[in-house]
Amino acid sequence: MASELIDTAQAILTASDTVISKAYRDEDRRWRKEDIAWREREAEFMQRQALWRQQDLVQRELENARCLWSRCVEKNRRDVEERSEQLKAISNLSALIAGFALVAFLQFDFEPNAASEGVQLAFGATIALTVLLEANAMVICSLIHASILRTGRSYVSSQEEADFMARARHFAAGYQPGDRPPAPRRNFQAHWQYACESQWRVAFLMFSAGIPVFFANMALAAWIKFDYSIKTAVTMTAMMGLAFAYFLVAQNRWSWHLIGQRHNELEEALPHSAPGGLPWDWHQTPAPGRTSLGASRPGSLLDKRGEDPHEGAEAA
Repeated sequence: MASELIDTAQAILTASDTVISKAYRDEDRRWRKEDIAWREREAEFMQRQALWRQQDLVQRELENARCLWSRCVEKNRRDVEERSEQLKAISNLSALIAGFALVAFLQFDFEPNAASEGVQLAFGATIALTVLLEANAMVICSLIHASILRTGRSYVSSQEEADFMARARHFAAGYQPGDRPPAPRRNFQAHWQYACESQWRVAFLMFSAGIPVFFANMALAAWIKFDYSIKTAVTMTAMMGLAFAYFLVAQNRWSWHLIGQRHNELEEALPHSAPGGLPWDWHQTPAPGRTSLGASRPGSLLDKRGEDPHEGAEAA
């Protein structure tokens, strides 16, 4: 009897242990299936994340290229505006001086025997020479101005942008440390140097040469108009001489700045040390002591708790 009870209890315990073990194994199988599914989802998510990262890098490269293209477009626009203002200024001044000389020719009254024939000949020659120089300078500047307004926008067309963007993406894909980003194949400065610079110099020199001739014309007009007053003629001649002297000083100071060759217009200077970072990390590090406004120098006015130096000055 006791042995039967023991056998029955043992059988019950064995069956219970078997059921529990089977339930544990079933639960373990379900957990492993869930773990495998979770790991598959995690691997899929990591693949998608890598794809998203790659797409983000491509988008960032595209944005960097577009930013660089926008910079080139802005530089082209500023160059066209700068040259346009120069040409309009010289053209307007040339037309004004030529108009003064022409008015002097049409409305200047004098007696035939007011001065010698040589003075009258010089007076007529200076009028003609002034109108010739200034009118030609005006015409050349006007034609160049019309030309650059027509061709200036062709360097930022959709075709130029597409070509630049393609080369920029190729640059980012095959980047090596020290490489520089691409530049537009054509630009306005190259067109100016090739097609306009020589004619601009001719127009500016004509304009500059016409001014002293106009001064000489005014001095000769004094000797014809005031032939009865030598002092008046001498005074006007002296004043024209002073004006001519000041013109020479101003011309010597500013003319070569306007027509002199600027070497950094066709291409920008390369950095002294090749960069070693990522693509587009091509800018040159500012030289020590040349930080604008002292923004990054320790102890500067802008570095002290973000205070504005003007506010400190007002408080003082």
